[in-house]
Order: sequence, then C-alpha cells, then structure tokens
Amino acid sequence: MPWSIGLELLILFNSRRVASLGFGNALFVRAFIRKLVSGPEILIMATPETPTPVDKAQIVMNILYIEFRIRISLKYIMIIWLASYPKSGNTWLRMFLKSYYQKSNEGFKLQDTILDDFRTRGFPNILTMRHLKIDFNEFSEIVKNWEAMQDYLNLNNRTNFVKTHNSMCTIGPYKFTTNKNTKGGIYLVRDPRDVLISYSNHIGYDYEKTFEHMEASDNYETPTTGEGDKTYKKALLGSWANNYNSWKNYKSSKILVIKYEDMVLDSYNTFKKIINYLNEVDQLQVDEEKLRKAMKQTEFGELQKLEKKHGFVEKGEGELFFRKGKTGSWKDELSTNLIKKIEKAFYKEMTELGYL
Repeated sequence: MPWSIGLELLILFNSRRVASLGFGNALFVRAFIRKLVSGPEILIMATPETPTPVDKAQIVMNILYIEFRIRISLKYIMIIWLASYPKSGNTWLRMFLKSYYQKSNEGFKLQDTILDDFRTRGFPNILTMRHLKIDFNEFSEIVKNWEAMQDYLNLNNRTNFVKTHNSMCTIGPYKFTTNKNTKGGIYLVRDPRDVLISYSNHIGYDYEKTFEHMEASDNYETPTTGEGDKTYKKALLGSWANNYNSWKNYKSSKILVIKYEDMVLDSYNTFKKIINYLNEVDQLQVDEEKLRKAMKQTEFGELQKLEKKHGFVEKGEGELFFRKGKTGSWKDELSTNLIKKIEKAFYKEMTELGYL
C-alpha cells in the first residue's frame, strides 16, 4: 500500500502491555503496525513492567494522538453495510452488486474470488477475530472489539461492503458502529411471515420454534466455529422488529431501507434506487446497460441454476439456499393461529411497512 504521509510515529508502549491497560483501540494499533510495511517508520519502546498512573495516562494520550493523525491522513470512512434480518434478500442484493461491479468480459459466479471487483465481508468475521486474538467464544469480547475490528478492516483504504445480521445496537458503552467507520448502509426488510418460512428451512427448526426465535430480543446468530459442531454467538439479531427498527432509526449515516417485495415486484426501479444511492454515498457510476445486465444475471431462477450446478457455501440446513424467491408463500404454508401470532407481535412495524 503506497504511503505519502511523511509522518514518523513514535509509539511509547509495548502493544501487548497496552492491551492490559483496557484501552479499546489497542487492537487497532497492533493491527496497524502489522499492516504498515512501507509506511512511516515506527519505533516501539517498552514501558516499565508496572506502569504508574502517569505512565498509563501518557500511553493513552500517545495512542489517541497517533490514531487521530492516522485518521486525518486517510479517507477513513469506508464501510457500507448490507444489513438485514436473516433470509430477507441480503445475499440476492450482494449477487446483484457483484454482477454490476464485474468487468464486461467476466463470467458471473456465486462464489467470491480474490479477482472480483466487488467482494463482501461478513461481520464479525471469524478469521479476523482469530488474527486479532479476540476470544470469539465470549460474546462480550466480540462486542468490546466491534470498533477495533472495523478499524482493522478499513486499513485497506477502500470502500468495504460488509454483510451483517447484527442489530444496530449499543451494549454497555460499546456501539455496533459509528460514522468514524461507516459511510452508509442498505437495510433489507421482508414480510416476517415469509421470513419465518425461509428462515425455518435454513436453520432446520419447525415454524413454531422459528417464531419463538424471531420474537425474542436475545436472539443470536450462532454459526459453527469450524471445530466440529461447536457454535458461538456471532451477532445479536434481536427480534425481527428490533432488527428493523435499529437500522431504520440510525441517524449518523444515511441508511437506505429496501423492501424485499419491491425487489421482486418492482425490480428495475428498486435496483436502480440502490445504484443511485451508491452513486450518492460512494460515487458509483450509474450505467443503464450494466444495471439491466446485472438484473438478468441475478434473477432468482438463474441463481438457483448456478447453485444446483456449483453449490453455494452459505447453504444452511435446507436443500437449497436460493429456494423460491417469491412473496406471499405464508398464505399457503402457515396456520391461521401462527399468522395471528406474527401479526400481533409485529403489528406496528408490519402496518408501517404496508404488510397489514
């Protein structure tokens, strides 16, 4: 990564010992040191084994100064979130954007490669947490390092499209994100009656148990660690309503809310709205030909064909990830009693969104 800052940074601490001081951005500074290969000279001087309170204060002041200079020197607001409750069209949106960003001579594939012009990252990412030595088996440790992980992600000095199912929440003193790291986001919302059917198929629970999860404020995304069947709490989803309201009400950056149903029933205008939004927040070129090509390449039937032929890494417990891509399936599949439960639990939000 080329640098022209011309700063010589004197870091008056041992990075491991700084972490023990409880300063939240120690991970960021350690990551910055590892990342910075051809940049300013960095000198590390060990502090005394037992820093005095004055030493600690000086260490923190130096870290704050360094971070301030780094952020001033870089265009450091680089995350655009692609957020949603699970099974609300997030992956479909990512496939559309991947197709829109790709070069005209490239063939479209479901799986990401290092050559793709558009690549999304999941957040939080288990590889990043292992790299930064975050104990992801403790959700409190993930929460404590939300900002540090985003700092680290943004070291690449480019726009990062980041997928998440996490609520836009604050836990204790820790915010999920701030405009220091975030320049915008697209939030996808879908009729919870249809979400329930698709989510049930994805996680392998019956409809009643799936509804219990969708209604619970302490509902988590719990993927496997890659070590047998062991799972961990990756993200706090909250209830379907919690998740939607948290992103809708976020004011620090402009969030575009898109209904899944509009992607299905008014595809052209909805996807064009998304491209126009990205033009506004990230200067993405609006290209009519690319828009129509991307829409055609990522029609649900086309995505399903590719998944059947090549598989898809995000497939859950169901037979296919791209299952139906329809709206209103709940009318034929859910019991009257369960429909009433969903509509009662989420009445306010469903009315606001035009689902009732």
